Formats: sequence, structure tokens, C-alpha cells
Amino acid sequence: MAAVAGASERRVALVIGNAAYREAPLRNPVNDARAIATALRNAGFEVLLHENVNRARFPEVVGQFGERLSEGATGLFYFAGHGLQVQGRNYLVPVDAAITSEQRVRLEAMDVEAVLDQMHAARTRVSMVILDACRNNPFERRFRSTSGGLAQMNAPTGTLVAYATAPGRVAADGLGSHGVYTEELLKAMTEPGLKVEDVFKQVRVNVMRATGEAQIPWESSSLTGDFVFVPPRPATPRPSPPAATTPPPAATVLGPPSVDRSALDLAFWQSISESENKADYEAYLERFPNGTFAPLARNRVATLGAPTRTQAPTPQSAAPVLQSALPVPQSAAPAPRPAEPPPPNVAALPSEKLQPFRIEDVQGDWRGQSGRANVNLNLTISGSRVSGRLECQSAPFLVQGRIAADGTVDAQAHQQYVHLAVGGRFPNLNVYIVAGATVGARCGVEDLVMRRDR
Repeated sequence: MAAVAGASERRVALVIGNAAYREAPLRNPVNDARAIATALRNAGFEVLLHENVNRARFPEVVGQFGERLSEGATGLFYFAGHGLQVQGRNYLVPVDAAITSEQRVRLEAMDVEAVLDQMHAARTRVSMVILDACRNNPFERRFRSTSGGLAQMNAPTGTLVAYATAPGRVAADGLGSHGVYTEELLKAMTEPGLKVEDVFKQVRVNVMRATGEAQIPWESSSLTGDFVFVPPRPATPRPSPPAATTPPPAATVLGPPSVDRSALDLAFWQSISESENKADYEAYLERFPNGTFAPLARNRVATLGAPTRTQAPTPQSAAPVLQSALPVPQSAAPAPRPAEPPPPNVAALPSEKLQPFRIEDVQGDWRGQSGRANVNLNLTISGSRVSGRLECQSAPFLVQGRIAADGTVDAQAHQQYVHLAVGGRFPNLNVYIVAGATVGARCGVEDLVMRRDR
């Protein structure tokens, strides 16, 4: 069994927070970097903390980091700020970068591979790269082709690369004092005895819950040894019980072994997380009414429609019918069922043949425009997933969400301090600001009719 890396080994970390960008400044990276640096110092790391690093200093601080590393040590690099991908490679942006085209990126920004090279050359035992840099690309209008977020990297042996969200996706900067990802990372990495793989698993679960699954952290790992940020607390010996004054019972009856309820909670949720059947989520809530994923389950039930009803068997039915888990007393007459409301009007354009609504009929690309508010919405529906691009007063936002079986759309779009929401019943959608503010962008559009993009 591999030894668990403890605080006795040498630990070196380079922590950078870039916020004061000339273009598209960010709110939280400096706060994030300071908090991470404090947590790492408490965990026994020698920390090199740098804020608002410019183009000239970036190679220098990375070189200093490499010089502090030694064979068999643990090296950790954390970056919060703007990052972008070009031709499958990831670059971290200095605060004074003058990026006018894709060709300028290699000259103006720091390649993440250069940081990995420092740890590889030092032959560190454990190497970690944590990138809270999956924000929108502020220079994408100058590129011939655009790809959101960062590209997936293959972690060299003994290395873990962690992203604030899945490769190719965009993470929000956050509305509080920390970004969503770093806030959850700070909580998990300070838990005594928690292995690094479990740290990032816990971060992923909590970020998904906090963002309604709009942001899903990601890792690429080839670690060959175990590592914990904070060693486990030493076990406290229990005092010996006083001598028994009465004879012990003739026999001791052992109860059933304890069950890890949190593991059952996670396993149950993973088994239904992609389901489109609201009964699955109702079953989860019945088993785990206060579970980790209970808020998401309630949202799914609400999105997928009213709770399912158990119908009484009819005399003509030959097939067996499941009975209600709670039998009605014989003396109580069943309450009359209220009349069903008429089905909602979800018919799309006459040419689309969408009545009654079926998700399979709306797969593909759709476009909606509103000249009144200068809003353009391009969506792609794949299965129950909705993704695309929203432009409000020429400000771009990346959209991610879901479409329910009845045509209800629930999607979000983030850019720096702004959180927009796209909702409604397909194909009539609306766009509105949920939190934040942005210069020149005021969206509050209703009845944005989506048309198939031919």
C-alpha cells in the first residue's frame, strides 16, 4: 500500500490570483488566492503567493516555484483568473495581456504545460494543478474559432489536474467573496484525513448542488500515491469502564452492521441522475428526504410535473395493479378527483408538428430573436439537455440547462457578475436577469418564439 503523504514531507505551492485585467476584470480571484494560500500554509506548505501577475513576472514566478521543488516533494500550483484554450492547449492570462489574435496567445500568456514541466523536472512525488480559470474568454471575438473554458489535459504520471468545471465549459466568477468552486474547495481540503481524490469528489458534489448542475468540476488524475492535505486526528483513547457490579448478561445480541448512509445517498442519486421519470426522484425523496441531493430532486420533480397518482384498478383490467403503500380505511369513501386542467398550449409553429409535445420532435438547433430588446438566442437540444449562446445588447452568454417532458425549459447563463435565466415552455421562452448587473445589457424578454434553424 502506498504511503500517505503527510505534513512531514516537503510541500511547496505556487498560488496566483489575477483579477485586475485591463479587459474584463474579475471580482474574486485575489480573495480566492489569499484564502487558498492560508489553508495551504496551515497544511504545512511553503507558499509562494502572487497577486495580479503581469506578463513580465509570470515566467519569473513559475521559475522560482521550480527552484523551490525537490525530488520526492509535493508540488501544488493554484491559479484563479482568466484562462483560455487555443488549438487544444491551455493558457493562463496575465493581467496586462494584449491579445489581439490567436497567434498572440503563445506570446502573451503562460502555457500550463510550462508549470507541469517544473514539477516533472524536479521529480516530485505528488504534483497537483488546480485551475479555477474556466471563465469566459474575453478575447473570443478576435479569434477565428472559439472554444469555451479550458481543454482537457492528460495528467502525467504522479499528477492531478483539477478544473473548476468540465473541459470546454465555463464557470461563474461568483457573487460572494469567493468563487463557487474555491469556496467548496476550501471546505473540503481542511477536513482531517480526507484523501485528495475524496476532496475533489466532495467539491464536485457540492458545486453541482450549489449551481443546479450548471457547473460540474472535473479532474484528470494519474496519481500513484496517497495524499491528504490535513492528517487525520489522532484517536483519543477511551477511559476504561468501571468494574461491573452486577453479573453480565448470559449472551450479547449483536445488531446489524452499521451502514454508511451517505454512500447509499450518493449511490442512489447516481443511479437516477439522468432519469426523465419523476417517480425516480420521488422515490429518492421518500428514502432521503434530507439527503445531499434533496434540493435537486425536488427541482426535478417540479420540472417534470405534478406528483404521480396511483389509479385504482378497474374490474375489466386483467393486469395486476400496484396498490398504494398507505391503504385507505374501508369506511372512508375516496375523495372525488378534481377535474384535470386542460393541457397547456405548447404548439409550436404549424410546420413543426409539435402537438402533442414530444422531446424527440424538437431535437436539433433553434433560433429566437427579439428586436425590441436586441436579444438573440441560439439553442441546441440534445436528448433532455439544452445548450447554446445568448446575446443581449451584444453581450454574449453561454447557456446550459434541461428541457422537461412537457416542454418546460430551465437554463442558465453566466458572465462575470451576471446570472441570466432562460425559461418558459418550448417554443415560447423568456430571458431575464436573476442576479448582478452588466453595463449596457438589460434583458427582460417574454415570448421569445424559437424557430428551427435550417
